[in-house]
Amino acid sequence: MGGPTSSDVLVAGGGLAGIVTALEALRAGKSVTLVDRDTPERFGGLALWAFGGMALVDTPLQQRLKIQDSPTTALRDWQRFGELDPNDHWPMQWARYYVENSRTEVYDWLRNEGLTFMPAVNWVERGRLGDGNSVPRYHIVWGTSRELTRCMIEALHRANSDGRLTLLHRHRVTGLDHQAGKVCGAVAINDATGEEVRLSAPAVVLAMGGINGGHEQCRANWPADRPQPASMLNGAHPYADGKLHHWAKDHLSAQITHAGEMWNYAAGFPAPVPAF
Repeated sequence: MGGPTSSDVLVAGGGLAGIVTALEALRAGKSVTLVDRDTPERFGGLALWAFGGMALVDTPLQQRLKIQDSPTTALRDWQRFGELDPNDHWPMQWARYYVENSRTEVYDWLRNEGLTFMPAVNWVERGRLGDGNSVPRYHIVWGTSRELTRCMIEALHRANSDGRLTLLHRHRVTGLDHQAGKVCGAVAINDATGEEVRLSAPAVVLAMGGINGGHEQCRANWPADRPQPASMLNGAHPYADGKLHHWAKDHLSAQITHAGEMWNYAAGFPAPVPAF
């Protein structure tokens, strides 16, 4: 077993969420260990292959195009087509925070990082009969999310000028260390050597994606009132398999809620040269 690695913040997952978490922690003066299961050239996760659009609310681009939007309108849309129960505390807290802050914490933040958006705002998830978004909200990054990922990785390395970042590629977190019910680190396996590595940190962030990468988990959490497809294609990252979710549930009494609220496309075709 390798010697322990200590840092202020430990991030499990090298997708955009993990990268931005590590970036913000470095900028706040913290030391960071980021653990990613994939190879260095695939650092960034599914974003390397995704399109890079995002639903943002009441942005300068919308205003320039005379698209009248507001957090109130967006939340009303979200409740209607997202089927959010107004009495469901955490989903409503998240939805309200997102519509009220996506302009400053996503649009403005990305602009400050040097990224730009295509000069059009598109319809997305409008619904077959028009019951989705009531105004165009889909903003697309120039260069798609591959450029977004490249930009974030470059920013991460710039923020590491004094060597406070430890990047562990091809390492798989298998469990969390905890004392008296408080998480204090993690155990990882070096997939190249099979060596077990202990990672200690007072703050641990799990940024390992959802469960859509594992068909077994998709089927186990499929809404009971809706028919399951006979076969599935995997459009999610295969490492987003839900294993760490269940580890936290089984060992730390974490609560998994709304696992069936997945985004699954109704149709697709196999890639001739799959990324995974």
